[in-house]
Amino acid sequence: MHTVIDQNFNRHSWLIPSQTPDMKVFRGANLSYVDSGLSCDTFNILHITNGRATTEAEIRNALGYFKQNELAYCIWISAENLNEKVLAIFDKLGVKQQNLEPGMALDLSMYRPVEHPLHPHAAIIEDAQTLAEYAQVIAANWTPPDQNVIAYFQKTSDQYLDKTNQTILLTYRHHGQVVSTMEMFPSDAQTIGLYSLATLAAHRGKGIGTALLTFALNLAKNLGYQTAILQASEDGIGIYQKYGFKTISNYFEFA
Repeated sequence: MHTVIDQNFNRHSWLIPSQTPDMKVFRGANLSYVDSGLSCDTFNILHITNGRATTEAEIRNALGYFKQNELAYCIWISAENLNEKVLAIFDKLGVKQQNLEPGMALDLSMYRPVEHPLHPHAAIIEDAQTLAEYAQVIAANWTPPDQNVIAYFQKTSDQYLDKTNQTILLTYRHHGQVVSTMEMFPSDAQTIGLYSLATLAAHRGKGIGTALLTFALNLAKNLGYQTAILQASEDGIGIYQKYGFKTISNYFEFA
């Protein structure tokens, strides 16, 4: 199951950028990295997929690319790939751990759809204007709001709205305003990843995040997906466990 989570995370990091003008994707046997064209470590991701085989030269070259182009970046790696060799390389290159998030999975065959009174306020994004509102909520995770996030979704709007990519973006509206978001990203016909669950600070603690999560899980089950995966923030672990998610691995962020 760790491999399923890793494959979804990896594909999620590069698929949309690979289709977007002025963005670059570099994919190797042991790692991949993305240049979004923005100095933003949210989207410039180096993901190490094979810690046993990756070399110092590969990692050094990837980091050198970001440094040469003066781009902020982050590195993600699962516990299964974070071995002593990789840690030694990170130490040599001055890379430090910034964050840790549990990688969790839910067997959707065991999930029973939930009825929630707030579900009518959730919807799938169908147009660029709503996508721009979605971006504003994601950007508000930073103070002040991160303008790079807004720019990223402006650049990738056509790709996110292209139904052939099968990515589903969700919003929750309160009195007409988008106040919460989530992305559903498939890596294959069986697996759907959940990303970017965010709620504006003024609307937290009101059950909106739970409503959007269960709306997404109901939709995933209805669409025939067998497994839902995500990386959980510390605040979200409890609610994910409530609906059946189990921790499979840990994901480490370095920078």
